[in-house]
Order: sequence, then C-alpha cells, then structure tokens
Amino acid sequence: MAALGCLVPVGAEAEVAADVAPEMAADVMAMSRDARCGQVLVTALVNGVPMRMMLDTGATHTVLHEESVARLGQVQWVDTSRFAFKGNSNQQPRLLVAPLQAGPGVSPAHPVMVMNLGAVRGMMAEKIDGIIGMDFLGSMPFTFDFRHNEFYWGIPEDKKLVPVMGEVETSGRVHWVTSCEGKEIKLLLDTGSSVTRICADDWQPGAAGEIKAHIGDIDTASAQQFVEGRPGDLVVAPGVVLKGVTPILCARGEFTILGVDALKDSVLVHVPAEEIPGGMFLLVP
Repeated sequence: MAALGCLVPVGAEAEVAADVAPEMAADVMAMSRDARCGQVLVTALVNGVPMRMMLDTGATHTVLHEESVARLGQVQWVDTSRFAFKGNSNQQPRLLVAPLQAGPGVSPAHPVMVMNLGAVRGMMAEKIDGIIGMDFLGSMPFTFDFRHNEFYWGIPEDKKLVPVMGEVETSGRVHWVTSCEGKEIKLLLDTGSSVTRICADDWQPGAAGEIKAHIGDIDTASAQQFVEGRPGDLVVAPGVVLKGVTPILCARGEFTILGVDALKDSVLVHVPAEEIPGGMFLLVP
C-alpha cells in the first residue's frame, strides 16, 4: 500500500464495455483530480456499481473502503483466515472477488481488499470509495499530464517519451533511480501521495525548517511536525528534471517516495509491457 496520503497545512479515446449504461460511459472514462490533495480519481464499476477510486501507483492492490462494500450487493468473499498480509497497515483486510471496470479496462473477477480507508478519506476533498492499485493499473495505458492538467486513458500521440530507470517489484510498483546534485536517490513512484519524502542525508539542498501539517496514511491522520527540505532539482531520466522539489525529510531507513507534488510540471505516461511486471513508466522531456 501507499506510504503517505496527503499533506495539508494546518488551518484519450477508448471504448467502454458494451454492457455499461450510456449515461455512465462518460463518467467511467473520465479522470479528475482531488481538489485538496491532487491525486487522480476515476469512477470505476465494481460489481456494476459506480465507485469513486484513486489511481495509486504506490499501492500493490485494489482496495475498497469497508463502508462502501454494502452498496455492492451479492459478491464472492474469500476466506483469508490463513493469509498473512504485508504492508504499511496494521489492519487485517478482508477479500472479495467481483467484476471491476476502470476506463476501457475490464477484469471479470478481480480480487479486491476491503479495509477502513477513513484516514485517507478524511484528508481528501472528495470522499473516495477506494484505491485502484498496480494489480489493475499495470495492464493499462494511461497519461497523467500534470503540466496541462489533462488526465486520460491511453498514451499521447507524436510525443517523445523517455523511459524512467528504476527497480521494478513483482507487484509492478517501481522505485525510480533519481539524483539531486549528483547524489543518487531511490524513490517509490506513488501517485497516491501528495507528498514527496526523501532521506535528509540524501537531499543535498538541505533543510528549510520545521512545518506543522496534517498527514494521513492508510490507518491514521494527525497533525505532526515535519522537516521540509529546501527547493532542489531532481533528475529522473536523461533530459528530464523535476524543478523546485520541496520534499519532507526523513531519517535513513524510513520509507521514501516520489509524490504528485514533485510531478506538478511533468507528463507521466504508463505503457503495459509483457516482459516487465507492471509495465513501463515514461516521461515527456
């Protein structure tokens, strides 16, 4: 699952499946951004029921909020009593299997975890029903054009694309190999987080000072003190530099991520690839 949700200061053309009602077709294809935290949202169909979902490259699995499950009707539940779940949550998820459609993609029997997402929902302007993770997104082409505020299923035409170097997990999540002032930094690409988090020892521009902010993850949301880094440039691919990144700084060994705040002037493209788990991420230079 994603490590961080949202930091809030205190104070393409494609076809929809034929059985989707015409009045739902536009909603199922459309993407938007949360007005407060900036994550990309879609209306997905889970068991044929519309659900507002976050597209989260930092999540390994698709998750529904436990209170939203009641709207699904009859679904197939999986016995998880002998399962051992790993992640950044203390919760013991339940598991169901149901048809899932997001955009042009359809999974006839998709495993969906059921958890309490109240902490994440409490941070966002829009109360989402769940999260679509790389178990579904890995097989989908999509473009997040933060530069022009355009988000869609598919890839841009007539654009030069530069692949991002990194280490890919079997789940499809990718840890980008980036650098700042010559210092190599590995960061999990996490579009489910509005915040970039980097080890203080690796951030060459140094610290700007402490800030107080509300932060939410999968289990909790609370006001905390954080050390903010001075603005710096992050090299993520040949000819691609993220300008003016101001990360939250953390200690060595803590989880580090690249959030949507660092991608504010970028065009992120995902292309499925059979030989690579989760496909490839590319950027428009």
